[in-house]
Amino acid sequence: MSYVGIAINNAIMIERLRNAGVENEQLINALKEENYEFLNEYGNGFPDWETLVNLYKKDEESFIKLVNEGYQIKFLTKGSLMTLLKYKFGIEVEKDYEDVGTAIQGIQLSNEAVSNIKNMLAANWKLSTYVDEKDGLTKIRIELVKSSEVVTK
Repeated sequence: MSYVGIAINNAIMIERLRNAGVENEQLINALKEENYEFLNEYGNGFPDWETLVNLYKKDEESFIKLVNEGYQIKFLTKGSLMTLLKYKFGIEVEKDYEDVGTAIQGIQLSNEAVSNIKNMLAANWKLSTYVDEKDGLTKIRIELVKSSEVVTK
C-alpha cells in the first residue's frame, strides 16, 4: 500500500486535532468549510491552520486518503518525531521512552501502532524491535539512518 507524502508540520496539526478528539470527518469538514474557529478550538496553540486548509484544497482526494488510510512523513527530525509520538500515541520522552542521541528507544506500543509508525516514518529513519534485557519486554527503537543508508520507499 502506498501512503500519501506529507510534511511534518501538517502531520502534527492533524494528530493534535485527533488527540483533542476530532474525528476524521469533522477534520475534513472543518477544512472544506475553512472553519478556523473550530480548528482553533481543538487545536489550541497552532497559529496557522491555513497551511492545512491549503493542503486539503490542493488535492482533496489525496488529503482524504491520508487522513483515512495513513500517510508517510517526507522528512523528519528527532524533535518532530517526538512531538508526533506525543500527539499520536500519548507517549513522551523520559516517561515512556528514552532519547539516546541519534535514536529513541524503549517504546512499548501495540503491533498495530508499531506498523502505523513504520509506515509513516520518513526514509531517514528506521524502526527495529528488541528485547529489553532489564525487563524481558519487546520494545522498539527508532533511529536516524546514515545518509548513505537511506532507502526511499
